[in-house]
Amino acid sequence: MTNTDIMREWFSRVWEQGDISAIDELFVPDTLANGIVPDMELGVDEFKFLVATIQEMITPPKIHINKLIDQNDWIAGMMTMTSETLEARKPVTVSAMVFCRTSNGRIVEAYNCFDFVGFFEQLGLLPENTIAVCMSGQPIG
Repeated sequence: MTNTDIMREWFSRVWEQGDISAIDELFVPDTLANGIVPDMELGVDEFKFLVATIQEMITPPKIHINKLIDQNDWIAGMMTMTSETLEARKPVTVSAMVFCRTSNGRIVEAYNCFDFVGFFEQLGLLPENTIAVCMSGQPIG
């Protein structure tokens, strides 16, 4: 399985199909995902919880892989996730990036960037234009 195959399978099975068991198949057990939660690495169990939690907030997402760069045992990707809020069925579009090292068809290192501010704004859990408001130096509320 190529790095590109691993990445495509990861997004298809874990995120689009909600197949949490695929995490065990595609991640080496002691792999830590960095960059998702500040100052915290997520192990396999924490990553399963993250995926399940997000999936309780939105309809099954579609992941569009915008770019992939595959070199030796590393792969980097830029993705766009599209979905809808569960209750109001409002569109949700979020960008993400991932940088992974693989070995023997599994992910052994992962570095992530996910637009959680944009995600939570679209869910109505943060005010619109949160970043702009924060850049103004004025408190929210």
